[in-house]
Amino acid sequence: MNHRFVLGMCFSFFTATIPVMAFADDAKAPAADGSVTVVSSQFTDKIEHAKPVGGGDAIAPSSTATYWLEVGNAKEATQLTLVWKLDGVEAARQTLDVGRAPKWRTWGSCPTRKAHAVEVTVLDKDGATLKTDALTISGS
Repeated sequence: MNHRFVLGMCFSFFTATIPVMAFADDAKAPAADGSVTVVSSQFTDKIEHAKPVGGGDAIAPSSTATYWLEVGNAKEATQLTLVWKLDGVEAARQTLDVGRAPKWRTWGSCPTRKAHAVEVTVLDKDGATLKTDALTISGS
């Protein structure tokens, strides 16, 4: 296997799991009870400066899907789990660390393996569903 490819995949995995904290005035506040909330989220093909660059329409079936989200968290640091489904079948689970912030930016990625439908469910540390998003990938 090409060493650049292996190093690139390792770098992509580790950078995708490094959360970036950001504050902004337009952020939705965390829930009144202090629970974790998904402020905003989207599928994208790449991340630059902790923000999505393209939309889900740029993701090809033989590529990697990235799911970016901003999380409101008024309590202590926690973890979220992304459950990835490809064409209706669970393909991966990915744990993301989330710190205390009104807008904590983080993301996860999963190879699409030529799938035409990608679904991500965001679970809190107790396994409760916070959000589910789906994407249909066009092209071959």
